[in-house]
Amino acid sequence: MFRHVVRKSMAGVRNQSTVSKAKDAVSDKVEQLTGLFNKTVYWTKVTGELAKQVYLKEKLSPPSVAEIQSVYQTLYTQGVHYAQRPLEFVNVLSKSLDKNTLINGGAYLVQFAGLFALGEAIGRRKLIGYPSFQSHH
Repeated sequence: MFRHVVRKSMAGVRNQSTVSKAKDAVSDKVEQLTGLFNKTVYWTKVTGELAKQVYLKEKLSPPSVAEIQSVYQTLYTQGVHYAQRPLEFVNVLSKSLDKNTLINGGAYLVQFAGLFALGEAIGRRKLIGYPSFQSHH
């Protein structure tokens, strides 16, 4: 009987130790997340205030409705014009593109494709293939 009581009390000590370790780990994570949240809020407010000062100092203002309509009307008419005359579009495009423009465009395309692939790998949490969520037999 004495051994049984000692075993029960030792199991309770082990469980208390495990529970206290778990509580400590959780409280540490909560403190880290709270600190990260506070830093994020702080820097968001700093950035907002800086943007507000730049906006006022540069006397910036959003475009008027007439300006927006003018831009989109011009884009629409040019789009319809070149859609009806594709060879003219190709000629204008070939005259405006030089070697440096193509190289820069290719570099941006490679960067975009690389960032897209990186985002996909992070989202999948695997470098190659997708995780299988089926049970394996």
